[in-house]
Amino acid sequence: MRRRYQARNRNKLAILSICILLVTGIVVSQLLIQNMKVDKVEDKQDGNQIEHTTQDDVVPEDPVVADNLVNKVNNQGEKENTTQEKEQHIDDSKETNQPEITDIEPIASSKNNEDVVSADTMDEPKIMSSTRVEYQNYYMEDDKLEIEKDTEPPYYMLNLTREQVEEFYPEFQLMAFSPEKVVLRRVIDGHSSKYYIIQTHNKRVGVFHDYRDDGADIELEDYLKDTVDIPISGLVWEEQDKLKEGIVVYGEEELTDMLKKLHNLYELNESGEYILREYKGMMGIFYDFKKDQAYREDLKQEQLNDLLERYLRKVIDAPMTGLDEAVMQKLQDGIKVNGELELIQLLENYTS
Repeated sequence: MRRRYQARNRNKLAILSICILLVTGIVVSQLLIQNMKVDKVEDKQDGNQIEHTTQDDVVPEDPVVADNLVNKVNNQGEKENTTQEKEQHIDDSKETNQPEITDIEPIASSKNNEDVVSADTMDEPKIMSSTRVEYQNYYMEDDKLEIEKDTEPPYYMLNLTREQVEEFYPEFQLMAFSPEKVVLRRVIDGHSSKYYIIQTHNKRVGVFHDYRDDGADIELEDYLKDTVDIPISGLVWEEQDKLKEGIVVYGEEELTDMLKKLHNLYELNESGEYILREYKGMMGIFYDFKKDQAYREDLKQEQLNDLLERYLRKVIDAPMTGLDEAVMQKLQDGIKVNGELELIQLLENYTS
């Protein structure tokens, strides 16, 4: 029995020893783990202390390097303060149950807001759909300015600024720019294409496009624009000489006016009635201007001169000195002549 009792006690002691060893091992392990955590915290604090070293501890001798280092330390401090403020703001938001504000999408995104413009360019004038665009051509040799067209802006000109228009049209001068109207002018070193030449064509009056710059070896038929039913023989010889040389006119308006004048001269010449009259100190041959509706005996001198200019046929290059007073008075009032033959005889009497 005694041996059995001793054996039982030895077993208990062995078990107790094992338990003590296990507990001791666990305690030692916990202490080691705790020491490792403390070492890590101390290392981190040492690292932060090194990073936050004051400029008095690490300022190098070189002043430039020193300034850079000081700025770096200050910037690092500002970043940390900002981080701390953000963390504090988040903590405060959580405590007050307010939603945390994260990234805010920009208002003026280049992808989603293509029409958004900067404040600097909002007031800058631009071409709109209601803007009128006028294209001009200036011909240097003629000193003529022509409007080629006045139109709405094409789609590719919409929203262009003054600077962009100048870049887009380098061959034009930008004469005016506003949301109401844009004027573009092109300078051309040459003649305008709107000139016409009126001259004899198959014994009648012909209208030709301008051929003056195309040389002498040309076919006039290639330039013919129109033929007017006015026979050359029905005009006085002064007008016939002009038509042989060619009468140059500019534009449709001048062309129409000249053709009307030639037709009127043709009708006046058909009547065979002329007036020989004093004109600027000389003798002038006029078509019968007294048949004009604008003529009156009491016309002012300025109005009369304008009327005489329209009906003037020719100025006789002969002085009126030496004529008696009666003839001078007749010439002041105007001497009516019927037919070319009577006119020639009268001129011979007064100029011989």
